[in-house]
Amino acid sequence: MEVHHKYRPEHDVSARRQWAKLILAGTLGVLCGPTSVSAQSDKARLVLAMDDVSSLVHLPVLLAIQLGYFKAEGLLVDIVEQPLTMFATTASAGMVAWSLPFTQTLHGGRRDDAWRSVMQTGRTPQLALGVSKKTLPGFKNLKDFEGYRIGVHELDSFAHRCVDFMLLQAGVNQQRVSFVPLGSSLNAIQAIKNGLVDALCASDPLMTVLDKRGEINIVRNLRSVRESTRVFSGMLPGNCVCVPTALLTKDPKSCQSLVNGVARALKWLRTAGPSDLLHTMTDSVFMPDRAIYLNAIDNLRDSFSIDGILSQEAYSNAVRVHNVWEPASTSDRNASAVTFTNEFMLQAKKRFKI
Repeated sequence: MEVHHKYRPEHDVSARRQWAKLILAGTLGVLCGPTSVSAQSDKARLVLAMDDVSSLVHLPVLLAIQLGYFKAEGLLVDIVEQPLTMFATTASAGMVAWSLPFTQTLHGGRRDDAWRSVMQTGRTPQLALGVSKKTLPGFKNLKDFEGYRIGVHELDSFAHRCVDFMLLQAGVNQQRVSFVPLGSSLNAIQAIKNGLVDALCASDPLMTVLDKRGEINIVRNLRSVRESTRVFSGMLPGNCVCVPTALLTKDPKSCQSLVNGVARALKWLRTAGPSDLLHTMTDSVFMPDRAIYLNAIDNLRDSFSIDGILSQEAYSNAVRVHNVWEPASTSDRNASAVTFTNEFMLQAKKRFKI
């Protein structure tokens, strides 16, 4: 895939850290980083990383903090924002878990079995592909992307790979499509507004905000179970909660507490009404009003896992799709290796009657 860098936004690290702290301190009552928990606490502590704290794909995890479900399990969780490129290197860090796309556990034909998904939070990719009304007003099908620029959060990200798969299925000459790394939702908004990209594949609330502003048309809705199943010929898992396999052996109690907290949040989310959701409303520039926030969650409702269980069928389909993304790594993958377990989620289901 040819990648052009006509637009390479400045990556303002301090601004992003301030943005992360605003969300996490103002909304969740915790500070970004491991210093948010008193060293004198006798509760178990765990750092949970995610690539973008503003994305609602992480909502079940964030709700577990907001609603006090982790604390009820005797677990104190610190949220940190890290690029997914850090994922492979954090397994040795001990008490570090991730909220990330399940297919990340399959990258590079991993054989070291360093990570294990302990529950599924997204049963679809939880993404949307939108085209700019300004630069592609006559868009009809994916072949119209030839010669144009598609924005993604990071190169080689889940969104990038999902668009790659759709272009391949549509018979698009991928050498004639440019992917632009935007780095943040703020950059994505500016890129669409100023015509620096012609399309965008991202998660909510960003896509709902741009759609409601009338700046994009959604042409592929991977938040929908029906459309995702059609695109990927089966269920393709979205986000999961992933922990180092060493932690499963060393501290299964903390792993169970982590799963219990998120499982309760998933159950709460299934029946939460507008007034319940508004109590957890993210205080951010991406949520200018209550209607946008509620609409963004409604757009994602179908995508959240019902019971946190990753089925064998969904796992097999994830491996099949991943082999299309990384055909060279297929022979390197240990066929008997499985990168998920439902053991903890089954216990949570029984306890909380999910």
